[in-house]
Amino acid sequence: MDSDPKILEGEAYSFLYQEKFDEAFRLFKKAADIYKGQHNHKQAALCFASAASCWSIKSGEKTFYNSAVAYQGAAEEAQASKDFEYASLLYKYAAINYERDGEFFDFSECFYLSKECYRKFLYYLLVNPKRISPIVKSAEKKGVKGLARHVYLWLSLTFSYFVWGYGERPLRTLFTGLFVIIVSTILYNLCFLAKNTGVFSPNFLEALYFSVVTFTTVGYGDITPVGLSRVVVMFEAFSAIFIVPLFMVGLSRKYLRV
Repeated sequence: MDSDPKILEGEAYSFLYQEKFDEAFRLFKKAADIYKGQHNHKQAALCFASAASCWSIKSGEKTFYNSAVAYQGAAEEAQASKDFEYASLLYKYAAINYERDGEFFDFSECFYLSKECYRKFLYYLLVNPKRISPIVKSAEKKGVKGLARHVYLWLSLTFSYFVWGYGERPLRTLFTGLFVIIVSTILYNLCFLAKNTGVFSPNFLEALYFSVVTFTTVGYGDITPVGLSRVVVMFEAFSAIFIVPLFMVGLSRKYLRV
């Protein structure tokens, strides 16, 4: 009987109705582990989520932490089952509970995974809907407006993923800034710049110096752009306006929690 997850589920619901949350949690967790071992990811996700709900409505020590762990387990199983939308929601619940319990590193990881799962859901929804295997029915909008909304959200999340990892990967912002500086350096190297002695074709080090000065908006004025290099300056300066604040915000969000 202890190895039959369906019987364990039934007993768990019975305990839940009796408000015996500890017993219900234990049985839901045990059933989820058995389903996970059987590679029945859908049922495992539902059982983990039920286990999490037991801790969500029970007060006591480490309530939020245990709920978060269970929600995270449910999210991992939903993700393995290819229901990325449901996994995104479960990771979000896990993140909320981790934050309430003061586990900020776990909060950061679950928040990131929540956004990433939803980005994957939108991608497959647009490209290959058959790849999605829903555990819970979605209420996503359909039609032209729904399609436009999905495309917009996917583009926004993809941009956020690459530039700063949804605010949880500040190193990506640093590398994005370095990428812009290097690309601009190569372009300056192919164009002309001007200084007191007149217009000149910069070597790599001169182009790199001018690129860093432009990106950081220091603006010493010893070298100025001419011709096509002005277009590169506008691109680099405009990029820096967004990249530098994103890096500072992402760094603060991730490390000042400690």
